[in-house]
Amino acid sequence: MFSIGNILIRAILVLSFIPFVWGCGYSSRSEKLGHIDSVTVSPIANETVEYGLEDDLLKAIRQEFSRHWGEGTDSVFTGTMKMYEIVPISLDQNNQPEQYRLVMEISFVFEDLKRNKILRNEKNYEIIHDFYVVPDRGETPETLEEAKQKLSEEAAEEIVNSIVEEW
Repeated sequence: MFSIGNILIRAILVLSFIPFVWGCGYSSRSEKLGHIDSVTVSPIANETVEYGLEDDLLKAIRQEFSRHWGEGTDSVFTGTMKMYEIVPISLDQNNQPEQYRLVMEISFVFEDLKRNKILRNEKNYEIIHDFYVVPDRGETPETLEEAKQKLSEEAAEEIVNSIVEEW
């Protein structure tokens, strides 16, 4: 059935692939950020006419960073809401909106204070959230306030993950 030679060859083949499997995959925190244990998230500046959204965004970004680091002075995140708009993208037969798109552009800087180095400097990072305001479209309808909250949460998750995680 199985000879010692066949078993030995199979074992060698299996063991030779282990370094490839261990070397690939997902890392929850970038190795270049391994020395960072904390972050300060500065208040988000708002250059739009949509006041209050920056507070939701700040809260969401702080919460998302707290999944990875504590609050402290190893690094600092600063951001500015540059643009916010709501656009109808789907209309019914009476030209009434059924679906909207929220668009937010954020510029942000993430700085490593331990090594005095800017690690990310993004200009006009765009986040989009589409939502329905009517039922029976395959998704649960959302109010504008619910959609804004989701936009802030999605933006925070996307931005923070782009900083702290890598493949």
